[in-house]
Amino acid sequence: MARRAGTDDEELPVPSDAEPDVSSHESDGVPAPPGAHRPTALDRVVPVPRLLEVDTVELALPRDRAWEVVRHLDLSASRIATGLFAVRTLPARLTGHEVERPQLRIDDLESTPAHPGFRILVDDPPHEVVVGAIGQVWQPDIPFVHLDDAEAYAAFDEPGWVEVAWALQVDALDDRSSRVGVEVRVTATDEDSWVRFRRYFRLIGPASRLIRHSILHDLARRYGTPAQLDRDRTLPGDDLVPDAQGQLTDSVTIGAHPDQVWPWLVQMGGTRAGFYSLDLFDNAGLPSAREIHPEWQDIAVGDVLPATPDGGDGFEVLRVEPDRLLLLGGLFDAEAGRQLAFAAPRPERFWHVTWAFVLEPLLDGSTRVTVRARAAFPGSGELHAAWIGPVHRIMERTQLRHLAARVEGRAGGEGADAVHGLRGAARMAAGLLTPFLRERRSTWGVDEATAGRLHPGDDLVPTPRWQWTHGIEIEAPAEDVWPWVAQIGADKGGFYSYQWLENLVGCDVHNAERVHPDWAVQLDGTLSLHPDLPPLRVTALDPGRWFVAYAGPDGPAEERTAADEPWVATSWLFLVEAIGPDRSRFVSRYRCATSDDLTTRLQFGPALIEPIGFAMDREMLLGVRRRAEGARRPPP
Repeated sequence: MARRAGTDDEELPVPSDAEPDVSSHESDGVPAPPGAHRPTALDRVVPVPRLLEVDTVELALPRDRAWEVVRHLDLSASRIATGLFAVRTLPARLTGHEVERPQLRIDDLESTPAHPGFRILVDDPPHEVVVGAIGQVWQPDIPFVHLDDAEAYAAFDEPGWVEVAWALQVDALDDRSSRVGVEVRVTATDEDSWVRFRRYFRLIGPASRLIRHSILHDLARRYGTPAQLDRDRTLPGDDLVPDAQGQLTDSVTIGAHPDQVWPWLVQMGGTRAGFYSLDLFDNAGLPSAREIHPEWQDIAVGDVLPATPDGGDGFEVLRVEPDRLLLLGGLFDAEAGRQLAFAAPRPERFWHVTWAFVLEPLLDGSTRVTVRARAAFPGSGELHAAWIGPVHRIMERTQLRHLAARVEGRAGGEGADAVHGLRGAARMAAGLLTPFLRERRSTWGVDEATAGRLHPGDDLVPTPRWQWTHGIEIEAPAEDVWPWVAQIGADKGGFYSYQWLENLVGCDVHNAERVHPDWAVQLDGTLSLHPDLPPLRVTALDPGRWFVAYAGPDGPAEERTAADEPWVATSWLFLVEAIGPDRSRFVSRYRCATSDDLTTRLQFGPALIEPIGFAMDREMLLGVRRRAEGARRPPP
């Protein structure tokens, strides 16, 4: 039910709060949880884990209080933990083995020569408590090794065992909140034991994660989270719409300093970087930026950040405090369908809103970003508010999640990427099913004269078994197109193509959104296609016009043909040519020749490579055109 001015969250009808945010990180052997990593006691106990998993939650408790809570944690309070233990010991009980009820309080964990098992290895208040055991955990009735202390545990190397250690860690975020983490590390004393553990963990791993998540969720529900504290405090901008009927507050902790978060915030906008949320709905399907754009970093009070890529109405900049506060707002005339100055008199039917982004540095070097939206509206707007509240909540949480991923360098396969990639996969499948269209595809976007003339690099593969020449015309001069082409490469600007598909096969490509002069192609440099494949060598370059990349045997073509060994030679030309004062053509020309043996001809022939290459190459050409033309288009 709506509440009136002076009240806090839940004024707009919104869905009940989501579950507490338990973040997870897992890897095989590389300890790299998000945020700053301080040396821990667990680093000494298992310095090089072969499996590492981390789960964290933020609590609305100061560090010392949070430590008291987790240090004396009783796991038996979790029905999930006790239930899963019963399932784990069922085989032993069915075969007549006596199974002791587990000691589920950390304080009760003991290991003796008569009863070896888990024990406290390190107790470092108020930061960390480490528990560990060495055993053959894959057996129904687990045999353990008793060790006297952490030093003996770390030095143990007898074959046939795995070392399992976990830690409860507490880090202060500020004087009112802390982060609690559960970190699990596993290694083995020999390869056979590791294989046995991996097989066992495929079954037990989901249950282990469920226990950790349920414990952290229980802590968050019992003691609250910093996000819940944020909803009850006053934030900058609250006074600008004192009669707001609706207020929604969300927050996220990002593993970076405020000055690393700020550039991502100030470049938001419909004709700028987007809003990092559900692009299909709030950015006309255009992907939000994944790079910091210097050209969008200067904003001032009074600027309007467009709400959509079409420009027009948007969010007025009300206050700017670098690295601390970005306050946006708007006054909208609902009847006339136009935006007014924020301080103008309200019309009869109006929406008066503020949107505040508050950045606060935390003690561990991370940043808490708190976002608050407030809205005032007449009674005629209540129906609109009833549905816009839940929608805003979903969009805001998505925005914060994607913002954190970008700042922390984790931006990856978002929904729009997958949809785009699936379209590319469909185009590849169509190509595989239509080999009779191969000749037509081989000259996509160019006329016969362009495809048939001699091009730079043709002498490297003078008699190709197959080739393509694709092209696209671009409404931009050649000098504006060339910088985008010059930085093509998996280790540079990407290929402007189906990034999601490329990364599915391990390319680790990040398509550039702006020109990076230091990535420009160099003679005798390389064109990287995949981290695990040898790169092509840039053998010829005419800066501003074209470059050719080549892979294959050196020497004259006659020597290749005469050689007994299988061989492959490929050249790839990237050509930009002017066809008018403000118009140019970008041409991609690929040529491939192979030895006569059947294996090489099948492996490097057009049957498989051409349909995939056509889909990827076509999208690359379109990607360059979008970037070159977009860079020239003035903002509305």
